[in-house]
Amino acid sequence: MTARKTQRFAVVAVLACVAVFGWIAQGWAYEVWVTNQDDHTVSIIDTETNKVIATITPGGKKPHNVAFSHDGAYAFVANVGTNDVNMVETKNRKAVETFPAGTRAHGPAVTPDGAQLWVANPGSNDVTIIDLKLRKTIDTIPVGKAPALVVFDPKGTRAYISNGGSGDLSVIDVKSRKITKTIEAGKGAMGTDITWDGKLLLVTAGDVDRIDVIDAISDKVKKRIARQGEPHGLVVSPDGKRAYVASRKANVVSVIDLKSLKIVKEIPAGKRIDIVTITPDGRRLYVTSRDTNSVIAIDTATAKVVAEIPVGKDPHGIGTLPAGHH
Repeated sequence: MTARKTQRFAVVAVLACVAVFGWIAQGWAYEVWVTNQDDHTVSIIDTETNKVIATITPGGKKPHNVAFSHDGAYAFVANVGTNDVNMVETKNRKAVETFPAGTRAHGPAVTPDGAQLWVANPGSNDVTIIDLKLRKTIDTIPVGKAPALVVFDPKGTRAYISNGGSGDLSVIDVKSRKITKTIEAGKGAMGTDITWDGKLLLVTAGDVDRIDVIDAISDKVKKRIARQGEPHGLVVSPDGKRAYVASRKANVVSVIDLKSLKIVKEIPAGKRIDIVTITPDGRRLYVTSRDTNSVIAIDTATAKVVAEIPVGKDPHGIGTLPAGHH
């Protein structure tokens, strides 16, 4: 890396830290955005009060998942019904752009440098890459079958795509946008996250009832953790010590200790729970409960449900503003 690139990376890192810690300094001043598929809306929850403070209609059909720019200025809502992504200003909560994506646009993710939006499209078996400065698609990368989510390593050099249909992970070099490796995972590979140090990558495999833990340095499977009940959504805590997994049929959030790689606690929550997010301070989990049209708030210190928040119909995706809990 050249001196100029190193300096640029350092500036981006400092600005990201300032943005996140500025929010943290406000205490519980976070927002949780929830995509309601049957209402075609997004509910916005204030984590201080655990109440919905706004409901917006970005414009797409069946909004599925949501991601945020690192400065918190924009939300990106992927719509499986209209095969596109709505770009929403978080301050005024208005859509400012709509990006075409692949079939059944599912999982959006912003690159660590904030320059691009990657969207996994399970209906067309590819990933759409959008340049956020130019606001246009610059590439489409074929991957495995039914890609669900995109996660980047902390340095932004590699992207991991969970392919539920083919039961594997496509590893993509972000700079060249070429697949460099395919890692075997279980059928139904979906929920994916990586520790802040980039050492452990976790992915749920709901069709075979397990969570795979992968050494992200060697790309070798470190452990397969059995969990009956279709594990689906997954998030790693900001300190990298634990992972939280929502199981759709079991209706529990499993807590995995990332040192022992064992499930250490099960938290009953909701009905047909799906996607889980965590606040940047690591103190609260929020998980969508589809059959109760609600979001379950969990205190991570006590492992207790502290609120059930009514939202729209068929809530699925969920994300915390500011983004970037690592």
